[in-house]
Amino acid sequence: MKFILRDKSLEFIRANESHAEAFYKYILTLEGDNENFIVNRYMKISLENIKNIKWNENPMFLALYREEVFGSVQLVIGKYFGRNRQAHVGEISYSVKKELRGSGLIYGLIYYALKNTKVSILTAWVDIRNVKSQKLLERIGFKRLGVIKKFMYSPREEIYTDMIMYFGNSDIVIEETKKSMLKHDLIEDAPVSEKKFDNF
Repeated sequence: MKFILRDKSLEFIRANESHAEAFYKYILTLEGDNENFIVNRYMKISLENIKNIKWNENPMFLALYREEVFGSVQLVIGKYFGRNRQAHVGEISYSVKKELRGSGLIYGLIYYALKNTKVSILTAWVDIRNVKSQKLLERIGFKRLGVIKKFMYSPREEIYTDMIMYFGNSDIVIEETKKSMLKHDLIEDAPVSEKKFDNF
């Protein structure tokens, strides 16, 4: 599916093994970014780690521009009690390349991911230092459950960090992300045979 953002045509896809290298290159661009709080902030990620993602069990969705990744959303299904008992529960994680943060892209990706999965309950863990992510989740309908002190150790930073747990209802999050997409002029692109767009 294609979406228009800032006069650019972005393709939203459900990723598979063939996207491992492109996603790994994207992960590398986030290293050293102080606003990055995805997994590679806390530990070293290799291409082999990416290739071993369970793409079918834990769906990942990517925003592509000319085959380059600009954002990601992943849902880990049934993380707490197994898929047999919690196939309706997804733990969500997400990221956007620095130059498109604040553009509304993340709303579109979360919306697209939830419209293309069957989860009804969402959970999320947020580093207490990641204030922007807390505001994002609360804006789209997530509720803050509480803070666990020193919940995760970061080998790269050699510190324990406090984590906040959130939960959300998929229907509410879909509704709120759609509203935010409209506010940011992120719209679904009509299918066309050929279009030319400038670089970011």
